Amino acid sequence: MLTVSLQSDLLVGETVKDITSTSFGLLIAFLLPGLVGLYSMSCWSRTLRKVFDTFLTVNSNLGLSVVVLLAALAVGLLVTAVRWVIFECWICKKDRFGPSDFEKLDDESKLLVFRAIVDEHYRYHQFWGGMCIVIPFLSIGMFQEYWTYLSALRAVMSLIFVVAVEIISGVAAREAFHNYVTRAKRILTIKP
Repeated sequence: MLTVSLQSDLLVGETVKDITSTSFGLLIAFLLPGLVGLYSMSCWSRTLRKVFDTFLTVNSNLGLSVVVLLAALAVGLLVTAVRWVIFECWICKKDRFGPSDFEKLDDESKLLVFRAIVDEHYRYHQFWGGMCIVIPFLSIGMFQEYWTYLSALRAVMSLIFVVAVEIISGVAAREAFHNYVTRAKRILTIKP
């Protein structure tokens, strides 16, 4: 009886951990860049600005929250397509998988380790790469909106900060993709 209870507790723990790490990975890979991208669009759209002003207050309701999150997810998926072209097809093209690499995922233990590598490296690559796409749009929108309130020194400091964040995000995205492919290829070459 005790053995069955411990085994079921372990299975539930593994399932909860898997759902949590996977959910967190998907959240940072798609929803956060999408939310930042959607917010950056509000700098140019009065209607979208009103939606965000309501969404960020106590007057927001469940329906509006769902619509904003679904719109952010849609923007995040579009950003992912642009990120894929820029990073995986152009910047990181030497770190790609070959056509037969995924055929080597023939063992369940390899698949579990591969999924962990996706959650630990690829999802972060997706976040940082997605942020590299949306940060310029957010920055341009914010500069446009607040330009009259900035002194010359604050404008220069803000620009330096944005460029630094953009460079750091780009390098982090490139390195996370490189680590993902390198570690995944090691896993794929291990004999069961």
